[in-house]
Amino acid sequence: MSNIIDTINYLNQVTTILVVTICLASFIPGVIGLLLNLIVFTRPSLRHEPCAFYFFSSTCLNLFIILIIVPVRILSNGFNTDLADRNLGICKLEYYTFFIVRATSCWLIVLACIDRYLHSSSNARMRRLSSLKIARLAVGSICILSIISYVHMIIYYEIGNTTNQFGVIISKCNARKGFYRTFNALWQMIMYSLCPSLLMILFGCLTLNNIHQRRRVLPIMGENNRAIRRTDSQLLRMLTAQVLCIVISTLPSSVERLYLSITENIVKDSIRVAQENLATQTVNAMTYFAHSTTFYLYTLTGAVFRKEVFKIFHRCFRQNHNNPVNISNDSNRRIILEKQQRNINATSDLNKP
Repeated sequence: MSNIIDTINYLNQVTTILVVTICLASFIPGVIGLLLNLIVFTRPSLRHEPCAFYFFSSTCLNLFIILIIVPVRILSNGFNTDLADRNLGICKLEYYTFFIVRATSCWLIVLACIDRYLHSSSNARMRRLSSLKIARLAVGSICILSIISYVHMIIYYEIGNTTNQFGVIISKCNARKGFYRTFNALWQMIMYSLCPSLLMILFGCLTLNNIHQRRRVLPIMGENNRAIRRTDSQLLRMLTAQVLCIVISTLPSSVERLYLSITENIVKDSIRVAQENLATQTVNAMTYFAHSTTFYLYTLTGAVFRKEVFKIFHRCFRQNHNNPVNISNDSNRRIILEKQQRNINATSDLNKP
């Protein structure tokens, strides 16, 4: 019996340490990277690119995830402090909002994949659909659709009794037990990871096919044309890297959620509950990497993105370097003006009768 308790306590300690470590690893680099993303995607060279607008919109939602959702989850999973488990209104609003934001962020990347497909098409009518105006309409539409598609969570989320990793019955905000909990897990799997991931891969493959076809048909002519194609190719690489990160980070969590809903009626001992809690909390924490690593993925895969980042740092460094010179110049100018004023005063004193 003592060995069982020791094993459970050990698993729970590992869970807490692992979750807090992963969340902090997402939080600190994530905030820095996402703020730099916002600056880069508003630069003149990328500001009018529809794909960059999708990246910018997704970055705004990712910033909400890192600044709001991650700290809440650190308090909840690491220190067992979550107001959603105590107040029904907060329970419904918290999970509804958090699910919408995370799913919408992924769907915006799907729109970016569709935009690259349209942009690379040999059909001029389809290429015209890749525009900033269409991008703004698409972002607004996907946000509205996400809000509507998750409205069932406001109705069916509730505070119920469950057995925690210590084998103690506690109150927990969760989907209503029974059919809806299975439906919700399946819905989250489809809307958050499976469907977006498959669509990203599909349109990524279609885009590559378009690029290969156009290279065979149209020769690359002109320096301006080469620059445009280089930018398009780099945006596609940035998009591919983020797609792979989203697939790897989100799919295990959705599968684990579906597994828990299917096996909820099975009687489990305390060790199994602790093991499942370790797996669940770990894969849930890993999903934040899909939202916090975008800057580093873009920097590694996109030369145009790196160029803009270097310009920003160079400008900041140059301004900081020039400030002391400016200060010294201002001081020298002030001293010269004071000397001139003293000379004028002295001359006026000599001319007095």
